Amino acid sequence: MTSPAPTDDRAAAEGTPIDVAHAAGIDAVARLHDDALRLIASLAEAWAAPVEDVRVLRLAERPTVAQRDDAVAA
Repeated sequence: MTSPAPTDDRAAAEGTPIDVAHAAGIDAVARLHDDALRLIASLAEAWAAPVEDVRVLRLAERPTVAQRDDAVAA
C-alpha cells in the first residue's frame, strides 16, 4: 500500500527546494486571490452612478464620417 501524498504543510516542512517553492507558490496564489476579492468587494461597495448622463448611440444613429482622399491613397 502506498502512503498518501504529502499536504502543503508537510511538503514545506520537509524542506526540499521543490517542496518549498511549491508551498510558496500556493501561498502567493492564495494571497493574490484574497486581494482580488477584497478589491472587488470594495469597488462594489463604492460603486456610484455616472456623474453626467451617458447616452449610448446605436450604429445607425452615429453621424457619418467622410473618408479623406489622402487616406484612401495610403
